[in-house]
Amino acid sequence: MRSAWNPFASQHDLIQVDRTLWRGVVTLESARLPEHSGFYSMRVVLNHNPRSQLKARSHSHKEGVVTWHLANTPLGLHLSNINLTIEQDDEVLLEFDSETLCFSVRPNSACDRPSDFIHAVNAHDSYELNGFVWDELSMFEKFQTRRVGRSFTKDPDGAWSIEVPLRTTGGIDFRADGTYQFLISANQDEDFGFACVNDGHGTLVNGTGFSSSHGTSMHSGCTICANKNGIYRFRLVNPTTEPRIEVQDPDGQPVVLLNNRQSIQLLGSVFNESPFDPTASGRSLELNGETGWLELELETSAGDHCINFAINRELFLDTMGFGCWLEEAEHQDPKTLLGMAWHGKPQEWNICFNLSANGLIRYSYMMETDEYKLEILSGPGTFKPVTRLQSLSLVGGFPDPLMAWNPQDPSNLMESLGGGRFQRCVHLTAGQEYTYKYVANQSNWQLVLADYELDGYGTSFDGRNPCAGSPSVSSLKRYGRLTSHGNPPPLSFTPIHSGPYRFYADVTTGAYSVLPL
Repeated sequence: MRSAWNPFASQHDLIQVDRTLWRGVVTLESARLPEHSGFYSMRVVLNHNPRSQLKARSHSHKEGVVTWHLANTPLGLHLSNINLTIEQDDEVLLEFDSETLCFSVRPNSACDRPSDFIHAVNAHDSYELNGFVWDELSMFEKFQTRRVGRSFTKDPDGAWSIEVPLRTTGGIDFRADGTYQFLISANQDEDFGFACVNDGHGTLVNGTGFSSSHGTSMHSGCTICANKNGIYRFRLVNPTTEPRIEVQDPDGQPVVLLNNRQSIQLLGSVFNESPFDPTASGRSLELNGETGWLELELETSAGDHCINFAINRELFLDTMGFGCWLEEAEHQDPKTLLGMAWHGKPQEWNICFNLSANGLIRYSYMMETDEYKLEILSGPGTFKPVTRLQSLSLVGGFPDPLMAWNPQDPSNLMESLGGGRFQRCVHLTAGQEYTYKYVANQSNWQLVLADYELDGYGTSFDGRNPCAGSPSVSSLKRYGRLTSHGNPPPLSFTPIHSGPYRFYADVTTGAYSVLPL
């Protein structure tokens, strides 16, 4: 599912069946190579709190049931996800004992299964370097974990290393300033690998891929800046105990990682110029010594707004977007909004709300909990938070009766099929390229869904997914899925024949397609 790692999503809740026993049932698919390895990875989150995530410290196997013994450590350090694979497609029963912190997985069907039908994955045979460090590859290829030529080699001292050429003008294309973000996968699976802890020391945290981040402001993709052209050496140290990343420049000198958390910046439509530039002046929140909150007061115009929070003035440290509102709508003070920020790039929305009248707003952030607060200090206005997806529009370079590139025009609305599924039929001309996005709630490009070329899903934006109606893991991997982080690049489609085409989007699974009628 598109929101599989979202700790606030109620559809992932286990059901309490006894005082300490909780259960859930999921369907798992076995390997379908090359897209789907058949590996699965998960964590237990307590009370929807990203800072209370239980991970595995050991496991046992008895009579076809695999049980993991879980623990909670600060920031998820030194523990692995619950990692497993199965031999064939089947429903499995998940059970969690909140008293013993034991998590078990067993077949849910009555059919006989071999005792080793479910396998725990507790060892890593390989490590791979993925990300913007591969300057010569396309955006779709940079984070694909199964590509040849990106594996670390084990050194005599027990560390693992790989050498890669970097440039001062390399990195993501729209910046080209030598800033590189990367992740380390294990066993060619991103969820078995490592991202960075924003502690300034290169500390790594296990089990965090593009979609599976722990999501706090202390977790980001590893980020460095190349200050000279040449061959850089990446060293993965102590991967099974206390993992750490070290990078050496062409002269053998250590490269400082940008992964630190010393400041928070407010970004978004509340600024008229360079709204999402964390290096612009007037963006940093200042500490209020009496309350412990970081704060910024800003005259804000009436209307719909979209914001997030940056870390250390660097977008590559993964901005903090919407996690949840901390009060139900009926209990909210219309002059105050309270929420919890989270990043599960690329799967979270930005923080969206409406302000009814111009006013002075105090924007506050609490580093220790990643809570945020918006307060109207002066002016007659009130807040209305965005709490759900109400509609979806097909917005792009289409002919009448659609209105080209207007996200707020009702002529672009799609038909709701229920269950988060939408469709729209459009007449297309053969050989013409059409670019488009999906926009929720007729927002002004604030709630946008499109495919994301950097998440390891898909190989193009053409939307040719014959399985979008009931997608498998392998079909999502092959054809891509919709994501909601920020305002992603447009999708594209070039029809072979002229005629009516059905555009389909499922905001729950992320599956989408464009197919002739």
